Amino acid sequence: MENSQTLIVSDLEQQTARIRGFVLRHPQGKDLPAFDAGAHLDISVPLASGEVVQRSYSIASSPAHRDYYLLGVLREDSGRGGSAAMHAGVAVGQLLTCSQPKNQFGISPSAKHHLLIAGGIGITPLLSMLHVLVSEGKSFKLCYCARSTEDAAFLSEISDLAGDRLTLYFDGGDVTRGIDLGAELRDAQDGSEVYVCGPRGLNEAVIAAAARAGWSPERVHFEFFGAAAPAKGDQPFRVILKQSGMTVEVARDESILDAVIRHDIEPLYDCKRGECGLCATAVIEGDVDHRDYVLTAADKSERKQMCICVSRAKQGDLVLDL
Repeated sequence: MENSQTLIVSDLEQQTARIRGFVLRHPQGKDLPAFDAGAHLDISVPLASGEVVQRSYSIASSPAHRDYYLLGVLREDSGRGGSAAMHAGVAVGQLLTCSQPKNQFGISPSAKHHLLIAGGIGITPLLSMLHVLVSEGKSFKLCYCARSTEDAAFLSEISDLAGDRLTLYFDGGDVTRGIDLGAELRDAQDGSEVYVCGPRGLNEAVIAAAARAGWSPERVHFEFFGAAAPAKGDQPFRVILKQSGMTVEVARDESILDAVIRHDIEPLYDCKRGECGLCATAVIEGDVDHRDYVLTAADKSERKQMCICVSRAKQGDLVLDL
């Protein structure tokens, strides 16, 4: 991991049955690198098998506090193993290799009002934003969605910070009892921008509701958790790499990015969720199934680009400028 830092776990905070807070500090007590609200860390997580995997976790603490980072980690029992290893294997006093703070989800300086929508563990970056908005006297509303009060992490701290600008939605797993996104977006104050972080379904629902309400894409900010999952009907295909002279087989449950990395080709990338655009690659030939959230229509049609971390071939081979 380039530009890494070694941090020590100084405390663990059990927020809910499945969400644990990890307090990270400098081993010598020095100030940590500054960050803006909405940032995350990439962490090298040791699995029980001995393999070390990289996972990204949002910083929930206030940027005003340079002596620690607070992370919130949801244990995903059916996930890829990283969060389970964080819960089962990371103890107070353990050293972790972390990236410098990264941010593609910051607070917009142009917004007159900030509509924050959190789903479950998605509250973590929004809690950091909440600290900033409160300290700077900015206009905001926070909608926090969870199954129940027992599943809502950091609830006491959030309630103290947000006061009557907090609306809680506990749906018990029934989405029909949850937040009315159309109403929230229609009723938002003039000059509002929305920030959403949570399960993929919530994020996509907010993006779609904002589009229906006539919001420009520049006013809609989001962050997804975890790499994109395969879609139903995905099939294997081939990519032909023009610069490298290689042909790479991409499995149905594999991204183009992971497939080319498997062949020792290292393109630029970061989020692996189709949000940052860093892995955008020129398409020389082929029919692309675009699944990113960052490229414009012109990027896709005129500049013939695709985000290789999430997008795939609709049919046949792709020829890429790699």
